Amino acid sequence: MTTSDISRDVRTALSNYPAGLYVALAVGALLRLYGLGAEDYWIDEFRSLQYVATRSPIEVALEIPFFDPHPPLYYVVLDLWTSLVGVSEPAVRLLSAIFGIAAIPLVYLVGAQLYDQRVGVLSAGILALSQFHVRFSQTARMYSLLVFATLLSMDALLRLRANPTRRTTGWYLLATVVLVYSHVFGVLVVAAQHCYVLGSRFVRADGTWAVDPRRWLAVHLAVAALAIPWGVGIGQQAMTLVTSGGSGGSGLAWIPDPTPMRLVSAVGGYLTPSIQNGFAGLLVLIVVGLLALGSQSRVPLDRERTLLLGCWLAVPVLGLFVASYLLVPLFVARYTSAALPAVALLLAKEIRRIGSVEFRYIAVGLVVLSLVAGFPGYYQQPQYTEWDEAAGTIAGNASESDLVLVYYGHATETFGHYLDGRQSNLTVEGINGTELDAIETGETPPATRDAIADHDDVWVTLTDVGPTRRQHVLDLLERTGYGARNSYEFNRVRVYHYVANGSEG
Repeated sequence: MTTSDISRDVRTALSNYPAGLYVALAVGALLRLYGLGAEDYWIDEFRSLQYVATRSPIEVALEIPFFDPHPPLYYVVLDLWTSLVGVSEPAVRLLSAIFGIAAIPLVYLVGAQLYDQRVGVLSAGILALSQFHVRFSQTARMYSLLVFATLLSMDALLRLRANPTRRTTGWYLLATVVLVYSHVFGVLVVAAQHCYVLGSRFVRADGTWAVDPRRWLAVHLAVAALAIPWGVGIGQQAMTLVTSGGSGGSGLAWIPDPTPMRLVSAVGGYLTPSIQNGFAGLLVLIVVGLLALGSQSRVPLDRERTLLLGCWLAVPVLGLFVASYLLVPLFVARYTSAALPAVALLLAKEIRRIGSVEFRYIAVGLVVLSLVAGFPGYYQQPQYTEWDEAAGTIAGNASESDLVLVYYGHATETFGHYLDGRQSNLTVEGINGTELDAIETGETPPATRDAIADHDDVWVTLTDVGPTRRQHVLDLLERTGYGARNSYEFNRVRVYHYVANGSEG
């Protein structure tokens, strides 16, 4: 086969896909690549880098399952990636952007297999414009990998359903193992697939299973066996969580209790600009559903396909919500990312069911408006903590004998990374939550007292601290003989300069 033959075959293959898919892919890529390095590292992003900085890929795979709740696949890939591209913000985040961009044609394939090309294109467009997905495609964490792996597994499931051969079975096995190793809550997607297969017999007209039960059992026994290396580590962590009496001793204490408002906000937040307030997005979902329901010439509803999408949405979201009630708080919007494609597909399917062309255009316009309304603010305003600005302010005004206190202590290394980038030799000390609890009662923790004892100038960096606790920290400095000199405010971080009374500063 000549080069021209290969080129012709590629052009023919590409021409089989609708132009709308390429438009969605181009727009989605632009949104995910634009401003990729504009933000400083989020604390969790920097922790990801720390995990891989001093470990080989093999060490990452073997060690991380015993101290991090997430499976090691993302960290292994990140280790290999950073060895090639370095550790600058845009280079590191490009990995997540690639997974995010690749998810767009995948959701098209799933939509086209479930319904038709129009649903595939619509769902690809919705995912491409989802600010929720864009944000986590620009974050050096495993959330865009989770969405990609979810779609990979769902695509493989549909191929297995349509053509149950050794090849499709093997592809589904591989894709599902990738999913399980992508994120700790990837197992909820597998549970959703079980929900669909077990329920398919009751919604199919011929009363058959979507996948033969023996084949289904065999492939999932293989998935379970291949997941054992990670399962041992996560099992030990789960035992620690139980024996510690809840989330307080497990690093999960920051997660608030689940409430119906947070549930609504999470689902609606897939569409609306603000991840914290998704009520407008939920309203859009309801309006589109009502338009489809009220259309006199609507496309009939397919029970089996709706069952798949319903399980795909309900299990990762409601399953995590219920677990948060029964066990410990675990419900965080980004932890439900695997359900995002299901929402895109449901919306696309409902828009396709609207019989009136005019109402269909209204529905599309409403969805697009809700998706894009927040992008100007997203790109123009900082989203994460402005560590570099805070570090630059301190490095430019402090002397080498000054002390920098960082509250909370878990942010010390992230802040130190940006301070080191300024060639600063300042002493940096982190103050943990236990010491903050003592400060609130009017005490002076020994660690804090010892840290400031030999310094006339103290710079206090506060992040993720509410106004009450912030004031307690500042009161501590004043009652130990320090007076306020200057204060600076950046996104999600405040800097205060205190000078010992009687000192020239």
